[in-house]
Amino acid sequence: MRKLLLLVILSTSCDNSDNHGNLSIFNEPSDEQLSNWIEIDSAYISMVQPMVDVYRGSAKLNFNGNPWENKNFQSKYSDLTWRGLYDYVKYFTELYNDIGYEDGEKVLDSLNNRFDQMRDDLIIWKEIED
Repeated sequence: MRKLLLLVILSTSCDNSDNHGNLSIFNEPSDEQLSNWIEIDSAYISMVQPMVDVYRGSAKLNFNGNPWENKNFQSKYSDLTWRGLYDYVKYFTELYNDIGYEDGEKVLDSLNNRFDQMRDDLIIWKEIED
């Protein structure tokens, strides 16, 4: 009986709409996962997926190799998830809508955001060899 109760609790928590996007930014969601996320909010397809594509494309511009595919780089930014990017996109979209693009950029520039750090590191990153 306890096992059945545990399975029900786990199943319920996995279906919780607050759990969407909990996948490393370096991993592609399955078609089913992405479909589920899009059902929760279309921002995943209209804004989040395009931003991931921009990050991935920026990494290809790095003359020192592609950090997007490097395990050390991925480890450095292992805390970044699709959900985190979704939350960031929602935040800056609301910020731009509330105070405008120019003032919104000033606020965003004052934040120390991990996605902005990663964006910059994708271009300049160089693996240091010991």
